[in-house]
Amino acid sequence: MAQNFLSDLKMTLDNCIAELDEIHFMFCKNPEADFTRNRKLSFHDYIQFMLQMQSKSVSNEILDFFEHSLSAPTKSAFTQQRFKLQPEGWDFLFHIFVTQCRELSDQLFHGYRLLACDGSNVNIARDPDDERTFIHEGEKGYNAIHINALYDIMNHTYCDFLVQGKKKLHERAALNTMVDRYSDSVPVILMADRGYESFNVFAHLLQKDMKFIIRMKDINSNGILSAYDLPDSEFDTYIRTTLTRRHTKETLGNPDTYTILQPVTDFDFFNDNCIYYDIEFRIVRILLDNGTYICIATNLSKEDFPLEEIKKLYRMRWSEETSFRELKYTIGLISWHSNKYDGILQEINARMILYNFCELVTAHAVVKTRDNTKHIYK
Repeated sequence: MAQNFLSDLKMTLDNCIAELDEIHFMFCKNPEADFTRNRKLSFHDYIQFMLQMQSKSVSNEILDFFEHSLSAPTKSAFTQQRFKLQPEGWDFLFHIFVTQCRELSDQLFHGYRLLACDGSNVNIARDPDDERTFIHEGEKGYNAIHINALYDIMNHTYCDFLVQGKKKLHERAALNTMVDRYSDSVPVILMADRGYESFNVFAHLLQKDMKFIIRMKDINSNGILSAYDLPDSEFDTYIRTTLTRRHTKETLGNPDTYTILQPVTDFDFFNDNCIYYDIEFRIVRILLDNGTYICIATNLSKEDFPLEEIKKLYRMRWSEETSFRELKYTIGLISWHSNKYDGILQEINARMILYNFCELVTAHAVVKTRDNTKHIYK
C-alpha cells in the first residue's frame, strides 16, 4: 500500500512538471526563444535539479545530479537556464502539486481543513541597495525576507505562502491576500496568533465564509478588546458592532453600537457605497494553569465547538512552528544558491514542494514495531 502511494506521488509530481512544461512559455522572460532549443539541461531536468539541490555549491550539485558525467552542463549554463523561468512559473507548479496531492491523500478534522497561518524570517545575501529586505542594524546591516505561510495541520503540508521583504513586512496584509485567493471547496478553520488580530482580517475571513480561531490581546492591553466592557474573568460571549470611520453624534454617542476606526487602521471594505460595516464574532477568555488569561476570537458556534474544543484546536496550530524548523534546516531552505531575489523565490518554491513531498512520504511510511522499545518508530 505504501509503495503504491509512493509511486502515485512520484507520478503526480512528474505530471505536474510535464503540465508546466507544456505552458512554460507563459512564465518565461522571452517566450519565443526560452527552452526551445535542445540543451544539456532540458526544462524537465532543470526543474528536477532545482527540487533536489541540497546545501552544496552549484558546481558540486551539478556533478551529483549528472553522476559526474563528462557531459554535465556547466554552472554558467545552469544559471542561464534558471533565470529564463520567472518565479510565477514555480508558483504555478507549487499550487498544482498541492491540488493534485489532495486527490491522493487528504486528512480532515470533522469535515474541516485545519489551516495555521504564521511567518518566519530568513536571512539572505547582503545587498544594501535592496529597500525591500535591507535592515539597518549593527555595523553593516543585513538582508532578510519573511515567509508567510498557510499550513495544513492534518496533512502536515504547506498549501500557500507569500514572501515579503522584512523591511516591508505586513503579516496581516499577507494573510488577507492568501485568504482572498484561496479556492478549495472544503470548509476551513484557520488559526493564527496575536499578530493577526484585526477587524480587517476578521472581515476578509467572514467574506470568504471561513471559520477562524485567532488569539487576541487580553482585555487589559491595548488591543481590540480593551474598548469593550468585559469581565476580568473567564467568559464566552459575542461581540456585535458596526465599524465606521465617521465621527458623528450618532457614532460618538453610542460606543456600544459603533466602533470608529482611525484613518491609519486598514479596512478594505469601506468605499463610497459602504461607510458602515456590521461584524459579529465570538470571544472566549481562558484561564491557564499558570494563572494568566488568553483571549481567542472565533466564529465557530458554541453548540458545535464548546470551550474545550476551542482549546484543543488552538494548541494544534503549534505544529506549524516545528514545520518551519524542518523546512529551514532539514529540507535546507537557508542554503541559497543565488543572490538575486528572483532566484531566492525560485528556491523557496522548490523547497516548499520538496517539503510537501517528503511529509506525504513520511505520513504513509510503514510503521514497524520493535521489541523492548518505549516508542513506535517510523
